[in-house]
Amino acid sequence: MRHLLRVFAALACILACSPAFARQAGRVDYSAATAKVIPLRGNVSLLQVRRGDAIDNIGVLSGPEGYLLVDHPEAAGHAVVQKTLDDFGKRPVRFLINTHWHYDHVGGNEFYAPEAIVVAHENVRKRVLTEQHPAWAEAPIPPLPEKAWPRVTFRDSLAIHFDGEDVEVVHYDNAHTDGDSIVYFERANVAQLGDNFHGKGEISLGVDMEGMVRTLAAVVERINDDTILITGHGELSNRRELAEYVELLRDAIAHVKSELAAGKTDKEIQAEGLPEKWKQWPAADNLDMVPRLNHMIYRTLRDQDLNQ
Repeated sequence: MRHLLRVFAALACILACSPAFARQAGRVDYSAATAKVIPLRGNVSLLQVRRGDAIDNIGVLSGPEGYLLVDHPEAAGHAVVQKTLDDFGKRPVRFLINTHWHYDHVGGNEFYAPEAIVVAHENVRKRVLTEQHPAWAEAPIPPLPEKAWPRVTFRDSLAIHFDGEDVEVVHYDNAHTDGDSIVYFERANVAQLGDNFHGKGEISLGVDMEGMVRTLAAVVERINDDTILITGHGELSNRRELAEYVELLRDAIAHVKSELAAGKTDKEIQAEGLPEKWKQWPAADNLDMVPRLNHMIYRTLRDQDLNQ
């Protein structure tokens, strides 16, 4: 989410979070937010919430059985989300998938559960059951109320067959968090990546940057050139752009490894930026993420726990 990048604190510990996460829960004003449903393919759509330049993306599977949603912005955004769903078609929400535990992705849990089955990786449930103290947060993140806890969890993968669609939810590795899910809508050939990827020109960060490469590379191998990608907080994307980002990350990690071996410090590595091949890749308003990317790679290689 580009406009939120500007409010990242300078502290290195904050760098673990995604652009959409450098803020405290409940401080975002959704009163002027707008939302629309963008049909993608088959009965899969994107419900996109906008607050100025900020974007929250919700995957929507719709049909006679009801809705399956993937992600939901924080609770304050529920009114605009629900109105948009009602305008699209008054159906009950039967499933809600959390791609990870961050509050700008689980804000719908308390509204739709227990009528809807909340599905998430097992580490998401562990996180939302207790107060979290991530290094990037301005204050502790309180646990969700019990009714909002995921009721179906998985370790590696899980399948949901609903509304004529085959949905597979897969955890590959620690990446943006320790509980990321990639969601595949098999028949529609749509995949939702959560905050592991924000699209062309954007830089996504995480608890394990090598794990992020492994996760996104696995997605590249699985999808094809016709696959539509729903990003965490960016515009729709595709396999080519995702493959570019994987290559960028691989090159950036190799560069940081080389500089570490040469005795460079964290600050020196941050100042060097991206390898020359990728200098023009970030969007203009995303350039401040480059030192943070190098820092996060440095921390990954140093095995520093970011409590993400």
